[in-house]
Amino acid sequence: MFYPNNLEANTLNPNELQLLHKQQISKSSPGSILKDFQMLLDFIGTKGIEVSKTQNFLPMSCLAELNSHLTHPIQVELNRPQQKAYPHIHGLYLLLRASTISYVEPQGKKFFLYLEPNVLSSWNKLNPTERYFNLLEAWWIWGNEEILGEKGWRSGSEKALMFWHEIDSNKSLIPKTEQQKWYSYSPGLYQIALFSMFGLLEVESAKSKKGQGWQFTKLKKTPWGNALIKLIEKILFEESQSEVEQEEDETEEYPFGIWQHQLQVFFPEWQNNLVISEPQEQQGVYIFKVTLGKIWRRIAIPCDSNLYDLSSIILESVSFDDDHLHEFSYKSRYGWTVRVSHPYAQEPPFTNEFLIKDLSLSLKVGQTMTYLFDFGDDWRFNVQLESIDPDNVEIKEPTIIDSYGTAPQQYPNWEDEDEEWEDEDGE
Repeated sequence: MFYPNNLEANTLNPNELQLLHKQQISKSSPGSILKDFQMLLDFIGTKGIEVSKTQNFLPMSCLAELNSHLTHPIQVELNRPQQKAYPHIHGLYLLLRASTISYVEPQGKKFFLYLEPNVLSSWNKLNPTERYFNLLEAWWIWGNEEILGEKGWRSGSEKALMFWHEIDSNKSLIPKTEQQKWYSYSPGLYQIALFSMFGLLEVESAKSKKGQGWQFTKLKKTPWGNALIKLIEKILFEESQSEVEQEEDETEEYPFGIWQHQLQVFFPEWQNNLVISEPQEQQGVYIFKVTLGKIWRRIAIPCDSNLYDLSSIILESVSFDDDHLHEFSYKSRYGWTVRVSHPYAQEPPFTNEFLIKDLSLSLKVGQTMTYLFDFGDDWRFNVQLESIDPDNVEIKEPTIIDSYGTAPQQYPNWEDEDEEWEDEDGE
């Protein structure tokens, strides 16, 4: 996390303090964020919407319509624009997932994005001030770039702050062509779109030419943006000086209102926060289909077993020696990657402490995780949760219940390395 290291530079002047005290937050100001976010919620509605299989992004067929409903639609001159080509929609999608108002669930071979009824009900009870700052926290605290399929070495908020300090507070920035191309990588055009929708930055859009996405000719910090970000950076600086360890993003604990105490001085209307629905652990026997290349094994394992037990039965199913480290990884319900490591690894959580039933807090039937064994040889297994049988009392320990294909040798001879794995008929 990027923490400002100059407290004096973040000292609010009298005009900024006065602006913060007087700022009223409504459904349409500052910025269009509340209006545009509500538009996306209404568009998805109670029936949900089919999303892409890999990234779970919104379908290309609806993007132009969504763009037309934005407070400030943008021009995109691309043949097949995907979600990323519409930075405002991309940014709204980040907030949708990071706020936990939405979740993804497979239906057969398709994936659908739904609104979580209890969290949505909580959202509907919030006033505009509470909604604004909960979304701001969703962006800057919980908006992990993995939700958008990004793999950067900085967090999204870190890139946003670094970008913010590149712009002079007293004059407009007129970006050159190469500079604008660079912004598509860092901080990401969706970040600039979010700055605009939150009313922190004025963005003057330009007409796009054929083959171009969103173009802009001028960026300028708003007085509101200068004041609010100074205040938040002051909070971040104070947090960095404390010895209180911050929870890692991968935790399943997900509170809102982290900045509430400090900001309530200026915004007393901020009394409540989004209430996150805590899923219940599912009891029973879990059935996994474990695939390696063209072979697969079907494994049944009781919910009170742990991931180390699952690792052991997977290795047994392919006749591998359990002589290397391993790791399970999967997407949490918030959209980022959770990694559960071998007990000899350095970072928790560890597989011998992570129960199978804990997976039901994030994984739904039909979803998958990756099992990586031997970080040198890099054996990667796809592990799909096929079903959960709550009434099965016969299986009391990890069991291989079906298989297809002959497993590869764990340590093949040099002359055999290029041979194909032997397959048999199966599903």
